[in-house]
Amino acid sequence: MVPKQWIEEKFLNRYSPASTMSIDLNMDENHVSYLRVPEQNHHAATKGYANTKLSLLGGNMQGGIGMAGNRISHLGEPVQSNDTVRLSYANEFYLKRDGTNWMRGPLHAGGFQVTRIGNPREEQDAVNL
Repeated sequence: MVPKQWIEEKFLNRYSPASTMSIDLNMDENHVSYLRVPEQNHHAATKGYANTKLSLLGGNMQGGIGMAGNRISHLGEPVQSNDTVRLSYANEFYLKRDGTNWMRGPLHAGGFQVTRIGNPREEQDAVNL
């Protein structure tokens, strides 16, 4: 005969959601099988189920991402022409069309002409020929 308290301390009650584990579960490289389709966010899902929702290995996403006011962060430096860039990267390396940031180095036009320069107002302004 074993006291009920000892059982409650040593075993999980499979009928009580309040019965929780107190340490990590070591599976010794065994697998969890026969999972049902998850119905709530905290439910476990099979790899196959997860793969049908979003392929994380170079698959293509279709549709939009509802970010609910959240942001994508920790973007690295762009490598390919279609990579997303941080706003700070764009502000540092590109000129805004509205003129709110300025050039930090010489303009190299590669043999092309700069045209439609307005009349100078300040000493450092460019002038038309």
